Amino acid sequence: MNEFDLEAMGKQNKAIRGYIVRSLVKGPQNRLPVKQISNILMQTGMIISPDISKYLDYLHEAGYIEFTPEKITAYTAYSKDAIVKLTRKGVDLVEQTFDDDGVDI
Repeated sequence: MNEFDLEAMGKQNKAIRGYIVRSLVKGPQNRLPVKQISNILMQTGMIISPDISKYLDYLHEAGYIEFTPEKITAYTAYSKDAIVKLTRKGVDLVEQTFDDDGVDI
């Protein structure tokens, strides 16, 4: 992979993470099922596989989202049809109280 490919991949990852966060804001009580988020991303052409675990893992590790039920992880969320909820910190990110260079809001 060359430098251009890495930069393009980084921009795409940031855009997808931002899209997930913005989608959650539009969901009832800042929540959406993982499968619904994945399907929307596939329909828009942002991803080609329904596996969004690496994006969810980033957002979860940063404290922007949480899963319900709590025993769910980013890597089991799709198969368990988990609900993703935006946290207070995630709302602050969307409202641009602070910036995260890894999430394109």
